[in-house]
Amino acid sequence: MEWRIERYETVGSTMEIAAGHAVRGAPAGLVVIAEEQTTGRGRLGRVWLAPPGTSLLLTALFRPSLEAARSSELSRLIAQRAGDAIAEVTGVRARIKDPNDLLIDGKKIAGILCQTSIRGDQLDYLLVGIGLNVNIPPDQLPFPTATSLLAVTGIAHDRELLLSAFLARLADLPELTCADVEP
Repeated sequence: MEWRIERYETVGSTMEIAAGHAVRGAPAGLVVIAEEQTTGRGRLGRVWLAPPGTSLLLTALFRPSLEAARSSELSRLIAQRAGDAIAEVTGVRARIKDPNDLLIDGKKIAGILCQTSIRGDQLDYLLVGIGLNVNIPPDQLPFPTATSLLAVTGIAHDRELLLSAFLARLADLPELTCADVEP
């Protein structure tokens, strides 16, 4: 898959920007990344907070050839891939807390949010959002139940390496095969 990355300093939500592109017919492979989100959200509308420049905040657009009824399977598969990317880059293994969180030592390191649009019985598009706490100092974590890779390992991590590893893992997920690519 060829990725087209849009980078922003500050946005309300990467999910909102990506959804706007999806509705206007953008092809799969668009990735919206921000240094800071002011209205980022997680499951059940919960707020996702992170100091600017410390986290991996992104939404990726897919147009999978997948029946809508199977879309609920994707969140866990994507969480597994995110956990694998974290382990590959940092050596730290995260545990999945269903349906969409990654935990290290019982504390939340990442949240994944999948948003779909359905046309008939097929997915029109899938938006995959992730908020990964990378380099947030322990004293700046927004909640006592949150952690960051910096807090866990004591060293800063390259967010670009984490981004590359995560996108590579997503590109290899057969369930996200693009519907708009001719075989």
